Amino acid sequence: MRRPRIEPFYEVLGSNIQKTRENRRMTQAELARSLDPPSTRASIANVENGKQRVLVHTLAQLARSLDIDVRELIPAADEPRRPFSRKDMERELRRKLRLAPPALKKLSASLATSDNS
Repeated sequence: MRRPRIEPFYEVLGSNIQKTRENRRMTQAELARSLDPPSTRASIANVENGKQRVLVHTLAQLARSLDIDVRELIPAADEPRRPFSRKDMERELRRKLRLAPPALKKLSASLATSDNS
């Protein structure tokens, strides 16, 4: 069963967490261990990729661990959504057209070739 896609808010929130963590030269595992109770590196990766929602108390802990105000992590209401990537495009083609992997690869390659023209 396919999981529903998380809202764009969480994609931007995750990106903000990732950028801040990387600027602090902190690993996902270090950030995960700083939470109470400690989390896992995989959970932090899911948050950063917008695949997992964040509870409010966890968001506060993340901000504290990253030594920033929680408001710096929260996306502005008018903040644009991240650009649509090639991976996003392939995922949508696979979902909407129900393409088998070989057909998807062929279509994706032809689109990439037309982008370079």
